[in-house]
Amino acid sequence: MRHMEEGLYKIEAGGGRTILETLIADGHSYSFPCGGRGSCGKCKVCVVDGDVPPVKAEEAFFSKEQIASGYRLACRAVPLTDCTVRLCGWEETEKCEAEILAKTSKIQTGKSAGDGNDYIAIDIGTTTIAVSLVDGASGNPVEVYTAMNRQRSFGGDVITRIAASCEGKGEQLQRLIREDLLNGIREIFTRSGRSAAKIAIAGNTTMGHLLMGLSCETLGTVPFTPVDISMRTLGFGEVFGVNAYDIPVLLLPGISTYVGADITAGMLSCGFAETEEISLLIDLGTNGEMAVGNRDRILVTSAAAGPAFEGGNISCGMASVAGAVCNVSIEETNVKITTIADKLPAGICGTGAIAVLSELLRLEYVDETGLLDEEYFDDGFLLCQSADGTPITFTQKDVRQMQLAKAAIRAGLETLLHRYGVDYDGVDHVYLAGGFGYKLNLEQAAGIGLLPEELKGKVQAVGNSSLSGARDALLKEDAEKQLQLLCRVSDEVNLSMDKEFQELYVEYMMFE
Repeated sequence: MRHMEEGLYKIEAGGGRTILETLIADGHSYSFPCGGRGSCGKCKVCVVDGDVPPVKAEEAFFSKEQIASGYRLACRAVPLTDCTVRLCGWEETEKCEAEILAKTSKIQTGKSAGDGNDYIAIDIGTTTIAVSLVDGASGNPVEVYTAMNRQRSFGGDVITRIAASCEGKGEQLQRLIREDLLNGIREIFTRSGRSAAKIAIAGNTTMGHLLMGLSCETLGTVPFTPVDISMRTLGFGEVFGVNAYDIPVLLLPGISTYVGADITAGMLSCGFAETEEISLLIDLGTNGEMAVGNRDRILVTSAAAGPAFEGGNISCGMASVAGAVCNVSIEETNVKITTIADKLPAGICGTGAIAVLSELLRLEYVDETGLLDEEYFDDGFLLCQSADGTPITFTQKDVRQMQLAKAAIRAGLETLLHRYGVDYDGVDHVYLAGGFGYKLNLEQAAGIGLLPEELKGKVQAVGNSSLSGARDALLKEDAEKQLQLLCRVSDEVNLSMDKEFQELYVEYMMFE
């Protein structure tokens, strides 16, 4: 494969490889929510020359005219001859992501020389990774490095990553995350001129298994048993595959396959192990992980929300990067949008989708059953146009995707609280974690029924609580004891087999 100019690539035919497989083999790591299964439509290309026959799956994303003019899905398209293709907006999205991450990675709160007792805290997210150098004396971050998790080429959620690992791609996935983290550590040391005495890593169970090269086969099948989620300290080479530094690495413990070390870290950061007051932690994403309790008893669960809150399965959806519509206000047909970084609109991110739906419900353009007004049913509600004139709309399908996601989260929350034996008044603190939660408009979230009105006044957005918990695991004298306590007093509520959850799920499909 040869990169000819921006967005234009020469692809060599052979071996039955798709265009996407060729790009990945050449080192590219673009983000595709479905992991190359032809269901998300995010890998659009236009064939400039060469023989690349269309396939049935492309009819869901392109008109007959577009297919005739060369539009294809890279994950489905198999060239019969050498061809030239143009990537449809991929590289611009990559630039936007890089721009946002570059801004967030320039946190510098101290440049004085360290005393050798500094630490590195790491959060491995499904979409992004974060590496923070922590000053051992003050506990403040000296440098923070963030980057996209390049495993995203194999799918946007843990389910597609598990599937990819079980299909023989485990070594590739391990290599990518090791390289990503090593790049972050080296960059941190170069910027600061400092070293670290210890590293702590938190992340969901799947990310932990992929980092350590553990089999993911039992993660995706009943009874969903992890290989190893214990707390353990290993040598640098055991974790990263190379003995680049003589630094011990603490792997934080998880609770189950779908409630991993990122949630244990979050509970540590939010003080669950130190108080008798009842706290509620909600980490919103593809899976909505939740924990309720105190130092004596904790219940945890995970509700499969799907990728809608992260822009996935939304017709004009995209990640929370520059150009994503993140807020909307509507008065009749007058639409005012806000985009991330005030860039020209390119699509709708998760918070934008919540904002649109909240406004459509308020104006009764969507009824309580989720039915979009007849005027917008066929073509969707027009929000704006992208830079190239493409309409950015919110469709009936998008309403349904959001409906499914919010019903899963709300029903999971209600089930968890009921199992714990506490009502809204009995919850003292609500911690909303994750980048999505940090940007979420609580009024709009309550407006679609995602969060109950009664909890709004108790909500505190805590950002990346997994990274904060990894930091606390290094700084608190009794951190490992607290982590052991959190795991010991935590029990999981399995929603997939819970009758009450199923009944509540159906109830919360309706909009209040």
